Amino acid sequence: MFKKAVKFLGLRVSLIILVVILLVVAAILGLMVGYGFLGGGNPSNIFNHDLWRGVINKLNPS
Repeated sequence: MFKKAVKFLGLRVSLIILVVILLVVAAILGLMVGYGFLGGGNPSNIFNHDLWRGVINKLNPS
């Protein structure tokens, strides 16, 4: 019984980890497509800290 519970929990945890990884990959690809191809910028610029600082400054005027 204990082995079945551990196996079940291991399967659930591995599925959750897989879903989280897929969500992160989808978000990164979505940002790259949106900024690079639709926005006309360089897709690798989404990893640039200055780009995100500018976005945050535009969203939070102070």
